[in-house]
Amino acid sequence: MLQIHQLGSTIELAMATKKDQPLDFHKSLNDLVDTFRNVIASMTWLKASAKDAQGFYKNYPYITELASSVTTQEIKVDKSILTIIEKEGFGGPTPLFTQTLINFYRVFTVAAKDILWEDAEFQRFLRRPELLFLRHLRNASTHDNKFFWGNGRQRTNTIQKLPVSWRGKVIEEKLEGITLYMDFMKPGDIFLLLSDISSLV
Repeated sequence: MLQIHQLGSTIELAMATKKDQPLDFHKSLNDLVDTFRNVIASMTWLKASAKDAQGFYKNYPYITELASSVTTQEIKVDKSILTIIEKEGFGGPTPLFTQTLINFYRVFTVAAKDILWEDAEFQRFLRRPELLFLRHLRNASTHDNKFFWGNGRQRTNTIQKLPVSWRGKVIEEKLEGITLYMDFMKPGDIFLLLSDISSLV
């Protein structure tokens, strides 16, 4: 079984029979990877400690208040989400936890692609299979977590450039409509891809 360990700006793959293998990421991804670690820790804590979370927030009327630049009023995030999490439990069905994780992976993928495309060090690698693969993941992330090849000329151009492969996974025309996370891509796959991309520079 693979386990993810926190190690500064790296994530490790740990197997019971093998030594841990650190995954290194390009410096431009450090903040994003740290954000992922923060969010996944928070989600897991809420899931595993729903009653503790309820107790923690007992003395606070809201989870948080968000300032706005267009009004003097604040946006208040209520505590109803804690009740929903508590009702799911840790060992039973977890549609909210799973869907939250999928949505966060989608946002994470879009951000990672955009960060890398803007970094000058990657400009000469944009046609490499690893980056083309990420580009398709980004597009699927923005299309309700499903592969979509577009319409008209865009569709024709996209399909003509398929297939795209990475580590034996193949993005091809017949994938249209297939779910990206957590079907075609499993939770750890994106980190292996980003590590492979980072190794290019």
